[in-house]
Amino acid sequence: MTPKLALTEAPHPLLRVAMSFFGLTYLGSGNVFRNTRANRLDGLLAIPTEAFVDAFHAMSLERTRPRLAGTIGVDGGSFMMRGELPELMERVLGRVPEREELDVFLTFFDITATGVVDVKEFQDGIGRMKTRSEHPASSRNYDSSIQMRADRAKNRRHGVDPQMAYAKPLLASQEYGWHTQQARPSDIGFRREFRGVQKTDVTLNEGRSLQSYFGEM
Repeated sequence: MTPKLALTEAPHPLLRVAMSFFGLTYLGSGNVFRNTRANRLDGLLAIPTEAFVDAFHAMSLERTRPRLAGTIGVDGGSFMMRGELPELMERVLGRVPEREELDVFLTFFDITATGVVDVKEFQDGIGRMKTRSEHPASSRNYDSSIQMRADRAKNRRHGVDPQMAYAKPLLASQEYGWHTQQARPSDIGFRREFRGVQKTDVTLNEGRSLQSYFGEM
């Protein structure tokens, strides 16, 4: 008699073997969407923005690498090394940050950009980090499959950035551009309208013969 597999119970040994064969264990244990969804982070909200800014100035190039600041020709008090952001996070928290806290913190600073970060970018990143920590977005974008298909047909993007709903990239395709906000239409200039294709090569040449199509007649 074949044993029944219940979704609420531990996977059957045969099912585990099949999952391993197809590489499904790469997703890890449990629900991958539940494991990566954004949570409210009260530990980050409890720290005022001024504490982050003070730590920035304490680790600025003027304090740590004045010669480098002179070499690249920037104001040392307004820049710090981008690679030292995790150390700044640990200094502000007074402890080793949790994995999601560090992921959220680094999400809003493009670690693939230049080697230094200025105070304006830093303050903007802290503001977005606090917004994400206080009001994490729901990972569920649609309640209607009809609306989802309509948006896909007209190439309409969802209004929430994935960084606000997930603690880290869920798919390999999300790793590209993860540290930037998605492009949105401007309020100035031409109004964005959707216009479906009215004519194609098939409809324009419908009824023509093979000879006339290629210009032989």
